[in-house]
Amino acid sequence: MSEPPLNATRQQRLLECWLPLAQQVMLDIGWRASPAELEALILAAARDLAYVDSASTARAVLWTHYLRQRSEQL
Repeated sequence: MSEPPLNATRQQRLLECWLPLAQQVMLDIGWRASPAELEALILAAARDLAYVDSASTARAVLWTHYLRQRSEQL
């Protein structure tokens, strides 16, 4: 099933919800991300984050997307 595209309001809520956890995950691994990098990470992970059932799973999703983005940059 395809989800509708994010409108500005949904995108803002998504970022507000996940930004604190994304910041903590990235600090834990030593990545000093800019706000724009964190937003890009959250938006890239949005589809997977919609189905998480715990903070640990959300951390894993963010970590996976971070690794994927990093590998694409190499």
